[in-house]
This record gives sequence, structure tokens and C-alpha cells, in this order.
Amino acid sequence: MKLVVIGIGDCGSNIAAEFVRLGSKAKAETGVDVLVRSYAINDDQASLSALRKVGEKLLTIQLPASAVGNKQIEAGAELMKANGDRIIATMKAGEFFETDAFLLVSSSAGCIGSGGVSILARKLKDRYVNKPLYALIVLPLQAEVNIPLCVYNTALCLKSIDKTADAVFLFDNEKVMSEASIKSAASNDMVNREIVSPFFDLLRASEKVDPRFLGTRNIGVGDIVQSLSGWSAIGYGTAQIPSSGFSLFKKGDNFESKGEETVKVMEAMSAALAHFSIECRLEDARKALYLLCVPSKNANINMTRSVGNRLRELTNNGEVRGGDFYGVNDIATVTLIASRITYLDKIKDYYERASNVAAQINKRENPTP
Repeated sequence: MKLVVIGIGDCGSNIAAEFVRLGSKAKAETGVDVLVRSYAINDDQASLSALRKVGEKLLTIQLPASAVGNKQIEAGAELMKANGDRIIATMKAGEFFETDAFLLVSSSAGCIGSGGVSILARKLKDRYVNKPLYALIVLPLQAEVNIPLCVYNTALCLKSIDKTADAVFLFDNEKVMSEASIKSAASNDMVNREIVSPFFDLLRASEKVDPRFLGTRNIGVGDIVQSLSGWSAIGYGTAQIPSSGFSLFKKGDNFESKGEETVKVMEAMSAALAHFSIECRLEDARKALYLLCVPSKNANINMTRSVGNRLRELTNNGEVRGGDFYGVNDIATVTLIASRITYLDKIKDYYERASNVAAQINKRENPTP
């Protein structure tokens, strides 16, 4: 799947830059292009200048800094309403014809990204009617959930983008940062990498690749488009498959070794379930997608079947699509997407908190005599 990624605000721009690095990695390892172009839109000239070194596939667009006088989401929305058409005109329109989908990225708690993402999404959908448009929204850290402005911005951002985008990937920033810190010091770069990396196998597997990477059941762009709808979460897990080594006296297809390899695949699936981008119940997902990536020498039909059957059980026989893809390392990876999720505790909590914040503001502005 070839994406045009559009990052808005500080958070969105940095993640857009990370998608450029992911695209370069996919090109180097598999020889396919998964990124048509990435755009970083912000009002901070210094931040945009620092991103220009990432690569030629990242273009920066600066917004007028003086237009935002406060940090409320309405200011970001007005800024995008005033500049959205200019932004789209600045983009390389000819590249959109080879694009499979747009992916808009922002945080939910700020001003420019949270306010601008749904406005720009609507403008793009009006102009490119037949292109799927997805959003990737990063939720606040735990320390921010008691800040009224963050709660207010987040609730309005979620409500507006849910009405506009075809699907919205939600990332719990606190969860992602905690998982990133397990690997090393959780810098912003590491957190952004954790957010982007689950898309790697999925994007490259859906493109035409060298036949040596093709599995028994290939995932196409249509499978991804049909699987994405509404609130969505993505998870990614890995497990080491022991290298069997070469032996004249060892049968490559003995049942014991294949059984052990299938167990490793299920370990990778368990890891993916544990590392969903936001806590959710799979029984609340109406759609799901899985992708298994294993070395071709270890692959067998039971692996893919086991992952698919397990996912159908967890979603109460929801609409499940999936396939496999051959890698070159002795690692099994499983990518999972839960989509059209009907209930999320995080969303409900933000809506309820925002309602309380609005009531407090109204009481403060309209005191009873």
C-alpha cells in the first residue's frame, strides 16, 4: 500500500518524518515503495528546518505563527480553514494518482494538529473522493489527562475526526512510551519509532515484491481497505525461531519441528495482542486483519491457519482477513489490526471528562446571581 502521510503539528510532523525512514527501510529490504510522499505541517520554523535533513520524500509546509493566539482546538481549526486550500495546492498533486490512501497524523491534545486534522481531512476527501483517508491520533500522556485544556482538545479532536476519516488508528501515548522505555531510554525518537514500526510489514506485504517474499496467501491493498473502518488499533509482536542448521540426516518437514515453529508464531501473536496501540476488547471489533511474516524455510500452512482461527475466536467470528509474507531473518512477526471497534474505555473517559470541563467553564463564565 502506497501512502501519502501528512503530519500536522509537532507530534504529527515528527511521526511523518519517521514514516520516511520506514519507507527507506522497506525499499532497501524488499525493493518496494510504500511511501509516495510525507508532509510535515507546522508553524514552528525551527522544528521544520530540523526535519528537512530526514530525506527528499519529506516536504515541509510552514503555517503562519501569529495566527494561533491560544492553545484551544478552535484556534487550530481556524488556522487550517484559512490555510488548508493553500496547503493542498502546495502538495505535489500529480503524486496523488499513484497513492492508495492518505494517512493524516497528529496528537489530540495540542492546538494545530488536533484542530487542523479533521479540517484538512474533509478538504482532501472533498477533492479526492475515491481515496481512502485514515488518521493516526496520539492520545495524551497520563500526566496530561487532568489538564482541562488537554481533555477538552482531545474530546473535540476525537469527535470530529471520527466523523471525517474512514478509519482512525488510536495510539495511547502512555502505553507506547512505557513499551519503548523497556527497550531503551524512551526518547521522542524511540516513541515515534514504536508508533510507526507496526505498519512496516503490512505496507510492504501489500505491494508487488520479489517472488521469494510471496507467501501462500498474499494480502492486497483491497484487503487492507476492506478491513479498516472507524476506531482502530494495531499491534505487532515478534518471536525468535531457532535456526535449524543444515544436516543430511535431519528431515526438514518433521512434525516436531513444524509444531515448535507454530508455537513460536503463536508467541508472536500473543505479543502483538499485548502491544495493541490502545487497550481494547477484540470482541468489540467488527473487523480484523492479520499478517504473519516468517522465513520461507520455516513456513507451513498451519501457522497462518492457527493465527487466523485464533483471531476469529477472539473477535467472536468477526470479519477477519489475513495472509502471510516471507522474511529473511529467523524471526516470526505477527501484525494485527482490530477495526470498527464499537466501544473503547479511553474514548468514553475523554468524552465524560470533557463534559465536566465544559460544565465548569460554563459555570465560571455564567455565574448564578
